[in-house]
Amino acid sequence: MKLFFLSTLLASQLLAFSTTNVQYLYGNFEGPTFLDTQTGAKQTLTAEHFRTWDYGDLYLFVDYAYARKGLQFSNLKNDLYGELSPRVSLNKITNTPTSDGIVKEWYGAYQHNRGDEYRANLYGIGSDLNIPKFTVFGLNVYRKIQNIGDNTYQLSVNYSLPLNDRWHFEGFTDWTTIDFLTQNQLLFDLAPSIGITMGKLEVGTEWHYYHENTSHQDNDVFQAMVKYTW
Repeated sequence: MKLFFLSTLLASQLLAFSTTNVQYLYGNFEGPTFLDTQTGAKQTLTAEHFRTWDYGDLYLFVDYAYARKGLQFSNLKNDLYGELSPRVSLNKITNTPTSDGIVKEWYGAYQHNRGDEYRANLYGIGSDLNIPKFTVFGLNVYRKIQNIGDNTYQLSVNYSLPLNDRWHFEGFTDWTTIDFLTQNQLLFDLAPSIGITMGKLEVGTEWHYYHENTSHQDNDVFQAMVKYTW
């Protein structure tokens, strides 16, 4: 925990690169899992931030979800959930050069997940990989300690792939011994068409797939989305 707070503090002071975006998503979540609604659509507003610093990086997001007829397994119409993920570069702190091979850089990785009643702390090791054509390809392995459900291991992959000047594909996949979640976005850069800076405004779709291993239940949803970056 001390390492987590130290890395967050240093990230705020040794800022090298920073990007923030807000996303609006709309999709029909009428499945049986806890991510679904009792009936009808779910709207999600996501704030996302990523920054690098001299000795690592920091990623965080917060989701606010609204379902007019209530979320699955509760009478609540609103849900708030967030994750905070700092990493410390093992290459930088040991003065080891990054590599041009498959593994570019190694990290000590931590993640904190928080919902209304849910808490999880994840401890592990991460890496940035050199994968042809991908601008980002990260791989992290964690031990996940949580207050609801069994403790488990988690494999997380995040990626970004430019398709051309206006289209790109990005997303993440999380696998644990309990469940599987992948969210993948296909986005078109609308900004040049309306006279604003390229990359500021994107539209597209997100494919959201979640599977519970024990109950064999899942949801499979395409959402419309708008993304603004600054």
